[in-house]
Amino acid sequence: MSRPLILCLSTAGLLLALSCSSKLPEPESRPAQLYRQYCSGKGCHDPIPPKRGGIQYWEMQNKRMLELMRHQGFPLPSAAEQEEILSYLRRHAQGAK
Repeated sequence: MSRPLILCLSTAGLLLALSCSSKLPEPESRPAQLYRQYCSGKGCHDPIPPKRGGIQYWEMQNKRMLELMRHQGFPLPSAAEQEEILSYLRRHAQGAK
């Protein structure tokens, strides 16, 4: 098993345990649907509620996960979709007003 996949799976296990009982904000909105579509990793993990991290956390995670997705051959969001996802995460991040 590749190192990035092991990292993804171990991180996912922890984050899944933290997120099981939480719902996504605005679940029917386009950004929430995009987030769920691209950031669930086809079995890697469930979408993590945005309030689990602050804005800087999500920006770092976004960059890290895009690289992991690229390396593993997962479909990547377009630039416009990526901005929608990041905007959604920033709007609902821990400490956001």
